[in-house]
Amino acid sequence: MPTYAQYDHTGKIHSLISVKAPPGKDATMMMAAKPGLLVAEIEGVTFQSDPPSVDELRAISRTHKVATPIPKVKLTR
Repeated sequence: MPTYAQYDHTGKIHSLISVKAPPGKDATMMMAAKPGLLVAEIEGVTFQSDPPSVDELRAISRTHKVATPIPKVKLTR
């Protein structure tokens, strides 16, 4: 079951969402993040249960961050 992180430009996780999307559907299109937050699927985390428990998700969001937040970009002409 895919798990998605809503995070800010520093990599701080604001929420983790685990969803079971219908086959062939992209669950990221179903999530609306608050302004300034980004959404990405997380990989490399093993959960004790499927779906993950709320306590597991909260513990991960407190102890982890997104390793590669978006780079700063500058718009020029």
